[in-house]
Amino acid sequence: MDEQAFDSLMRSRQGRSFGTEDAKQVELRLRRSNALAIKLWGSTPDDLKRQLAAPVPEIPSGFDLADFRELQQTTGRFVAVTQSHKLMSRMVSGSKTVVVGDHRYTEWEARFEILRRVIEYLESR
Repeated sequence: MDEQAFDSLMRSRQGRSFGTEDAKQVELRLRRSNALAIKLWGSTPDDLKRQLAAPVPEIPSGFDLADFRELQQTTGRFVAVTQSHKLMSRMVSGSKTVVVGDHRYTEWEARFEILRRVIEYLESR
């Protein structure tokens, strides 16, 4: 996709050209989402196991329900793609399996499940 095609796509979605301020907003959202992911999931499969074993995952402060939903949406897309495409599935299958009780998850499935539980908890409060 060249710059003109990208600009046309963004204009059709926003009614105007994609500008510097839009890029800054996207970057801020991505940084926020990344910070949430690091705080929520940790950096190891053991961190994921700990979160999944808890009755309610430990919820990092400073984030709202919309932040969790946005990260869940992105994570859900990734899980769906990896489950539906053989090549991606093989790449992800190299990741560790997270086992908690009778449940087995890929690392990405575990991340999605943690988000699902957090959102369910926040919606019920």
